[in-house]
Amino acid sequence: MQPSRGASTAWRVGVVAWFACATAFAQTHPTTGPQGGTPVAPYDGVERTSLYVPVRDGTRLAIDIFRPTRAGAVASQRLPVIWMHTPYNRRTTAQGAPTVEKYPGFALELVKYGYNVAVVDFRGLYASFGQNRGYNRGEWVDAARMDAYDITEWLARQPWSTGKVGMWGCSATGGSQLEAATTLPPSLKAIMPMSAEFDAYPFIVMGGVQFPEPWKETTSQQANAARDEKAAPVDGADAGRLLAQAIATHRDNIESPGRLPYRDSHSSSLDLDWWQVSSPSTYLDALKRGDFGVDLAVNWDEAGTKPGAFHLFANLPASRVKLLIGPKQHCGWSEVQEETGFSIVAEELRFFDHWLKGIDNHVMDSRVTYYTYNAAKGEEWRSAQSWPPAPQQPTPFFLTHSALTRKPAPSVNADRVAMSPTGHSTVIKIERQQGGISYQTEPLTVDTELTGDPVAHLWIRTSAADALAMVWIDDVAPDGSARSYQMLGRLLASDRALAHSPYDNLGMPWHSFLKKDAVPLQPGKPAELVFRLLPMSYLFKAGHRIRATLTFTDPRGRVEGMPPIEVLTGGKLASYLVLPLVPASPHS
Repeated sequence: MQPSRGASTAWRVGVVAWFACATAFAQTHPTTGPQGGTPVAPYDGVERTSLYVPVRDGTRLAIDIFRPTRAGAVASQRLPVIWMHTPYNRRTTAQGAPTVEKYPGFALELVKYGYNVAVVDFRGLYASFGQNRGYNRGEWVDAARMDAYDITEWLARQPWSTGKVGMWGCSATGGSQLEAATTLPPSLKAIMPMSAEFDAYPFIVMGGVQFPEPWKETTSQQANAARDEKAAPVDGADAGRLLAQAIATHRDNIESPGRLPYRDSHSSSLDLDWWQVSSPSTYLDALKRGDFGVDLAVNWDEAGTKPGAFHLFANLPASRVKLLIGPKQHCGWSEVQEETGFSIVAEELRFFDHWLKGIDNHVMDSRVTYYTYNAAKGEEWRSAQSWPPAPQQPTPFFLTHSALTRKPAPSVNADRVAMSPTGHSTVIKIERQQGGISYQTEPLTVDTELTGDPVAHLWIRTSAADALAMVWIDDVAPDGSARSYQMLGRLLASDRALAHSPYDNLGMPWHSFLKKDAVPLQPGKPAELVFRLLPMSYLFKAGHRIRATLTFTDPRGRVEGMPPIEVLTGGKLASYLVLPLVPASPHS
C-alpha cells in the first residue's frame, strides 16, 4: 500500500515551525559538557508518511517514515535511516505526545541533520497485524525476532536510503535493537540501546525475586483493548478497514510468560524456556560477529535496567562499542540535559554520523563517558577507556558494632535484625525498605570517591527458610541528612549458590539461579551471601559518612511472627563490603 501524500502534507506544515525553532535554539545554545557545539542543520522541515510493510511470513507491520525537507521540498538525495521497533505505539507516547519527538532518543531532532527516521509497531500491537506473545519483550519470540531483520533490509532497499541503517530507543526499544542485532542484518551499521538488558533473568528478577507488575498469568483482553483503542492507522483511503483487520488479529495475544522464579523455569503460556530465549546473552556469538557500532547508554539512578549496559560493554569487541552513564533515572535524558547540559541527541548525532555517514569525528576515541555525583563543577563528566575506570582499588569495609571500618572485629558478634515489610519495586526502580540495621564510617577526613562495582559479603543466621537481603549505600551529611540513588544490591538467600559465568561478568560474583541450585537456609546455621551491588560513581565529601543499611524481607511478604535475622560480624565470620575506592582520593 502506498502512503497518502495529502495526509502527510497536513502534518508537515505544523512540524516546519517546530524545526525552525529547534534549529535556532541549537545554533544559539551550544551543547555543554564533553560534547562540543551543535552543527548547523541543513534541513528545516519533515514529511511523515505511513504504510504497511509485509515481513517474510506475510504479516504486515505499521510503519511511520519521517523524511527531511528544505523549503517544503523533500530531500532528493539518499540518506541513512534510523528506526525504532516499539511495543509502545509508533505514533504517540502514553502522554499523547508524538513518539518520534518525545520518546527518549528524540530522533525527530536528527531528521534536520540529514537522516530518515522510522518507527514501527511490534507485531500484534497497535496498528500492526499478527499475534504478540510477551508484550514489551515479545520481539524475542518466534517470527517476531526476524521482523527486525526484514524491516532493516526493507529500509535499506528504499530509493531514498543509502543502504546504511541504524536504530534508536530506550528500555524495551533498547532491547529491540539488540534483538535486531542478533539476527545480523547486513545493512544494520549502528545501534544505540539505552537501558537495555543483556542477561534477562537478573534484569527482570534482580537478586532472585521477580517483580510482579509486568507478569500476568493469562492473556489480558483489557490490555489489548486499551492498546487497540490508541492505534494509529496508516495513510490511505482504506486505512480504517485495514486497522480493523489488524486489531482482529490481536485477539490471541499472550500478555506475559507468567511467573518464572528460576533461570531455567519453563513458560507454560508460551511453551518456551523464556529467560534463555529472551536474553541477548544467549546470542552473544552473533553479537560479537556483527558489523555495527554500539553506543550503550544508561543512567545511575535506575535498578535492574542498569547492569545490562556494563555487561554488553565488557563482552562486545572494544573497537566498536562505547558506554555512556548519566546521573538521572530510567531513560531520563531530558532531565540529564536540563541538569548538566549533556544532550543525548548530540551524542546520537555524532555516533550515527560516524557509523552511517563515515565522518571522522573521533566519537569512538573515549570508550566510556560517565557522570560522577558531587564532583567539582566542570568535572562531573569523565572519560575513560575501560570499566571500571583505572585506577580503582576494591577495598574491604567491615561491618562491626554499627560501624563501617577498615579493620574487622577480632571475634564473632551477632546483630539481630527484624524482618522488614516488602517495599514496592519495579524493574526500573527499587524502593527502600523500612527498618534494617545500619553501619557507617567515621566522618571522612578527605573527599572519597567510589567508582565501580561494590560487592557484599554477608554472613547471616536465622531460623527462617529464606530471606531477601538488601544492602543500600547512603551519603550522610554532618547534619544527619542522607542522600542516595539506586546504590544498592540484593539477593534471595536460597539463590546464594555461586557458579562460573558463561560471559565476562566484570569479575563480579555470578549466581546460577537454577532450580536445582536453590538451597534453603538451615535453622541456626551460618550462611554466606556474596552478591554484587549496582555499579556507581559517587564522591563522598570530607566530613560526610558512608553508610550501609541492611534489610531483610520474607519473599512471601510476611512480617508478623517471622524470626529475626542475625548479621554475623568479626572473626572468621566477618561481614564486609568491597567498595570500589579511587586511590587518588585518600580514605579515612
